[in-house]
Amino acid sequence: MPKRLSAALAAVLCAMTAAAALVVTRPAPAGAAVTGGFDFTRPQVAVTGLRSPWGLAFLPDRTALVTERTTARIWRVSPGSTPALVTIIPNVYPAGDGGLLGIALSPAFVQDQTVYVYFSTSSDNRVVRFHWSNPSAQQVVLAGIPRGLTGNGGRIAFGPDGMLYVSTGDAGIPGYAQSSGNLAGKILRIRPDGSIPPDNPFSGSPVYSYGHRNVQGLAWDTGGRMYATEFGADAWDEINAIVPGGNYGWPVCEGVCGDPRVREPLVTWHPAEASPSGLAYANGMLFAAALRGTRLWAVPVAGGSIVGTPVVELQGWFGRLRTVALGPDGWLWVTTSNYDSGGTPVSSDDRIIRIPPVGDAWPPSSPSPSAGPPLSPSPSGGPPLSPSPSPSGAPSPSPSGGAGGGGGTGGPCPSPAPSPVESPSPSPTPSPSASPSPSASPSPSASPSPSASASSSPSPSPSDSPSPSPTPTPTPSASPCPSPTPSPSPSPSPSPSPSPSPSPSPSPSPSPSPSPSPSAPGTRSCEATVRFIPSWARPPWGELTVRNTGTLPISSWIVTFTVPNGLTYVLAANGRIPPGGPAIFASTGLLMPGAAVTTTFAIGWTNGNVEAPEVTCTPT
Repeated sequence: MPKRLSAALAAVLCAMTAAAALVVTRPAPAGAAVTGGFDFTRPQVAVTGLRSPWGLAFLPDRTALVTERTTARIWRVSPGSTPALVTIIPNVYPAGDGGLLGIALSPAFVQDQTVYVYFSTSSDNRVVRFHWSNPSAQQVVLAGIPRGLTGNGGRIAFGPDGMLYVSTGDAGIPGYAQSSGNLAGKILRIRPDGSIPPDNPFSGSPVYSYGHRNVQGLAWDTGGRMYATEFGADAWDEINAIVPGGNYGWPVCEGVCGDPRVREPLVTWHPAEASPSGLAYANGMLFAAALRGTRLWAVPVAGGSIVGTPVVELQGWFGRLRTVALGPDGWLWVTTSNYDSGGTPVSSDDRIIRIPPVGDAWPPSSPSPSAGPPLSPSPSGGPPLSPSPSPSGAPSPSPSGGAGGGGGTGGPCPSPAPSPVESPSPSPTPSPSASPSPSASPSPSASPSPSASASSSPSPSPSDSPSPSPTPTPTPSASPCPSPTPSPSPSPSPSPSPSPSPSPSPSPSPSPSPSPSPSAPGTRSCEATVRFIPSWARPPWGELTVRNTGTLPISSWIVTFTVPNGLTYVLAANGRIPPGGPAIFASTGLLMPGAAVTTTFAIGWTNGNVEAPEVTCTPT
């Protein structure tokens, strides 16, 4: 049956009852999928329209930097806002599973504002670093890591000891993994400047562990113990507890092999169940993002050992999952990888999904990102970084996907205006406010919208990508966020185009914001779209998306729709809604121009064709 038809009806129906739930804090319902302290019944599509996102790192203001493997772009993202383009990394060669991969921030980022990235060139894989204010001036930290069409590794992370850990693959040549003089098939440990720590297990070598086929996930528990995910060949994928100087067996053995010379994995899966990439630790659980397995694995660990049965979450809901990270907002962030080889992208792909901690507000808000001047005063005083309304080379955020992430209502701090995705939950770590940075065009605010893109696909070997090409963008205006150094506090303003505040940046006069001002002449309009996601593993569901298509913000709207004949009911908080006549869904909350909010719902239907519903949206 046509997807949009059924979904459309269903979507609108559920939206009626879900409206109240959108703005309240509630405990996890009885029987909810609560794993590791997270409520997996309430996933939020926070960012859409990315192209093969790979690395994820969080800035002090709680926005995130995300790399795109195939386009060599770095975006600054935040739930409910359009991604803001930070830079395009030159000389990236994205063939096979290589490209722009991992990203990490210096542990002293507030002071040194240094960003690290791992990427493939035409001849090797390497790690470079650059200052936030001047991404074009890059310094090579580590080069000469063998590259291939497969087995390029690519995850980088600073450990609790302040050292930079770099995961590599065997570059398609298994023998590299056991070669002491080769950087492939290893986990490497270096100082932030690329020099070798004197306490490394092999004197004068960056090698920390070896015998790996392809490591793409690194994480530490609260005791400082290190874990890594590893792609097997065709038999077993693994999670390993990493120890200095450990030999993890490849290519001599794959999975559990009973050889006392090698370290045995904590847990293994067949590649069809996993193909694990990103890894995160929270609340006694390791969370591993599975590509071919199209799921998130939750593995209970303690003291470097597995202490329970792994649990599957999100199976088949969003397609291939690449990266998972615990955000400073306390939510679990997960990226999809459906534009890579083996994926089946939907219109809103690729996405960033957020899973709320139990009992948190739903959905919350995060500061809106914007590229631009340094987050805090910098002696280098580089030029502003240009925001872009949507990722180039990827589809713009679509109505079915909810929100894009990135520069929205005014820089990297929360807007004083009310938002439909406000979160009261505090960040687990201090978030130094950014100094004025330009705001990018506001865009979709996403509510939970599980989207089916399940596919049983071969292990990841990403597709070729478009060549990166800079996209000209309007000059943004300054945001009113206070800088970490004392400065006059700007008065809060409900305007989505905040006025500039005093800035230590060398930019003397910010340009007008490209975002329309509520006081300027403009239009108020909206559109509603629905789609239907069939599933045999769980009850089917739909999505209703409302998008502000005008040039002014809207604070309330009404959606009217007709239930298709094929639908028998829609599961909602107050019971079933019968088929037939028109239904009305009213909602409130600030929705900026170009932004959207998405609601999901369960549905039922009878066999046969389903008519297309008539759906209208009217601002009130």
